[in-house]
Amino acid sequence: MSFEDKTTEISQDLKCQGCGAVLHYQPGTSNLKCLYCGTENQIVENAGIGTAIHTIDYDEFTTAMQDIHDARFTITAEVVHCKNCGANSTLDPHVTADLCAFCASPLVIDHQEKRIVKPHGLIPFFIDEKKAFPLFKKWAGGLWFAPNDFKRIFNAQNNRLKGVYIPFWSYDAKATSSYQGQRGEYYYVTRTRRTADGKSETYEEQQTRWYYASGQVLNRFKDVLISASTSLPNDFASKIGPWNMEYLKPFNDQYLSGFIAETFSIDHVAGIHAAKRVMEDEISNTVRSDIGGDTQRIDDIDSLYEDIRLKYILLPVWLSAYRYKGKSYQIMVNAFNGKVYGQRPYSFWKITLFILLIIVIIFLLSNMG
Repeated sequence: MSFEDKTTEISQDLKCQGCGAVLHYQPGTSNLKCLYCGTENQIVENAGIGTAIHTIDYDEFTTAMQDIHDARFTITAEVVHCKNCGANSTLDPHVTADLCAFCASPLVIDHQEKRIVKPHGLIPFFIDEKKAFPLFKKWAGGLWFAPNDFKRIFNAQNNRLKGVYIPFWSYDAKATSSYQGQRGEYYYVTRTRRTADGKSETYEEQQTRWYYASGQVLNRFKDVLISASTSLPNDFASKIGPWNMEYLKPFNDQYLSGFIAETFSIDHVAGIHAAKRVMEDEISNTVRSDIGGDTQRIDDIDSLYEDIRLKYILLPVWLSAYRYKGKSYQIMVNAFNGKVYGQRPYSFWKITLFILLIIVIIFLLSNMG
């Protein structure tokens, strides 16, 4: 599926010259392949792995986003909206029925073209579906207290794994931070105490002397990644990473052929607030290092963020969404490094039986004593 596809025609870059079908990107390669006749086309790239992708000035991008028709930053795409979970994603224009990749609800597909923000780059799929599914099964097989019918549902997921590009904001910034705090230095005082047998003994008690500290530190941040999706769990970004940004490629819609690409639901303004919270943790670590001593107290940090730049990028996951007793669950694998993260139900009866078994064992051991 290409961002530039129309419902009545196929981009020449994606058209099989042998049979006219749509070519699909083959994970881990630089090839498009026809699933019907096997024809392969090499993806022609302007830049290779490791080539820097130009970031965009935050203020310039904010101004450009006031006009969604600005051709420098937007493109036309066909977007499908899920009424159940709210996800917005692109689909192959020739698909007429499907399930939502994020909640497994039936999609009512009405292909309509919209202007969306053009990604600056992406990391292509490196792991294909044949390699992804065993990773899913291994993860499911290691779950404790999972309902029996849950695993039966999962074993039927083989044809329901969906390759999805998830939107992220990547931020660079310089932060100059002035701080006030206290440096703590340990010292020890000899004390005497009485032991259980009535004897006295001496010991060293640690105490702290505090000294006022202030100063200024400089931090430079690069590629602080913030998920731009609300369709996945809040901790998804931290659980599924890390990503090797050296493999980020300039955006090329041929890498999207055969996959779903979600559009962002968290804009770059909300994203920078989340990014600053990540940066603040690193700034605090730098301040503590600058204060020195054995321990530190931070009373105040005032940070000035400058030269904020961003990239809007797509990162690949294999996603399985399933419904169990009326609730949606998601399991995903990082399609770059194979890391698996997922949600799962628990069996009340298995947990209850396990607790009863522990009680019985403790009872028997106490009687044996």
